[in-house]
Amino acid sequence: MDKIIYLIRHGKIDLGNEKVYIGSTDIPLSSEGVQQSKLLKKYFANIDIQKAYTSPLIRCVKTLDIILEDRNNIDRIYVKEFQEIDLGKWENKTFKYIKSHFPQEYEERGKNIDTFVPENGESFYQLQNRVMPIVNKILETKDNNILIVSHAGANRVIISNLLKIPLKDIMGIYQPYACINKLFWNSKVKKWEYELITMGEEVL
Repeated sequence: MDKIIYLIRHGKIDLGNEKVYIGSTDIPLSSEGVQQSKLLKKYFANIDIQKAYTSPLIRCVKTLDIILEDRNNIDRIYVKEFQEIDLGKWENKTFKYIKSHFPQEYEERGKNIDTFVPENGESFYQLQNRVMPIVNKILETKDNNILIVSHAGANRVIISNLLKIPLKDIMGIYQPYACINKLFWNSKVKKWEYELITMGEEVL
């Protein structure tokens, strides 16, 4: 059997009406996020998951807890490296605030999304270097059906690496709340293939 990784973005969080830079800040699921996680639970109800990994941030832990409710036979492993990108002094600031107060940095990030580092934060390049050693260790295990709950940025750098998508193009990798990135190893052609499954936007 070929290996399948179900790489999940946590359910929705409540950020208000403005777009906000949220990375390593620990924010709980919203009520809508809880409902999305229940849809994920329904999706995985008849799938044999052998092991589950999660970012330790509460929005991911809660998403996983709902998915695996009553399935105590599945190992749950908390991986600090799966935390979202650290945005440093940009954390909890609105896009509007950053654009008006730090226009040069805002523009630079747009041009160099892969390597730009906010003050006291990290770049997507650094994030990928943090995440992928753990992912590679997981891929070396004998487990075939693996579930990982993480964040949009962390998911994007994983997908970028496995599918050989340039890191500068990662914002083109669509990651809505509670989506499932189904990554499966095609042993015939020796490469990873990918399917995106969304919750609440399309019928599963």
